Amino acid sequence: MSRQQRSSGGTKLVFIALMVAVAGCYEHTFNVGAGAPYAPVVEDDWQNFWLGGLIGHYRLDVERLCPTGDATIEAKQTFLNGLVTALTSGIYSPTTVKVRCRTGRRADLELSAEDTRILVGDSAFLDWVGRDMPELLDEATSAVAALDR
Repeated sequence: MSRQQRSSGGTKLVFIALMVAVAGCYEHTFNVGAGAPYAPVVEDDWQNFWLGGLIGHYRLDVERLCPTGDATIEAKQTFLNGLVTALTSGIYSPTTVKVRCRTGRRADLELSAEDTRILVGDSAFLDWVGRDMPELLDEATSAVAALDR
C-alpha cells in the first residue's frame, strides 16, 4: 500500500469520526411542579461546558424565573451546538437551555355557558386535547358531560 493510500484512509477515518460526533444531538426535559410545556419561553441561552461536557456547571433559579413554581426546562445539544463542539474538537461544548414558565394568569376572555359548551363539546377540541395534552383528556370529557346535564 502506498503512503498516499494510507493517508487517504486516515483522512476518511477522521472525517467519519467528526460526522459521528456532530450527529450526536440530545435533549433532556425536566418538569418542575406541574410543568409548563406549552408556556412562554422566559430563558433561551447557550450554557458553556468544556471537554465534551465534563467540565462546567449551570445552576438555574427556578423560583426567580417562575414565581408560580411550574416550569419545564429543556436542555439540548442542537445541530449548531454540535457543530461548534466538533470545530473545537470537543474542547468547548455548548448546550442550549430553554425555560418555560406557567404565568398563573387566566385568559381575559369571557365565555357564556352556552359558548363554553359549544367549544368544549366539539369533537375536534377533544381530539386536540387527546393528542396534545392526554393527561387532561379525562377532565375535559367529564367537563363536557357536566355541561350536557
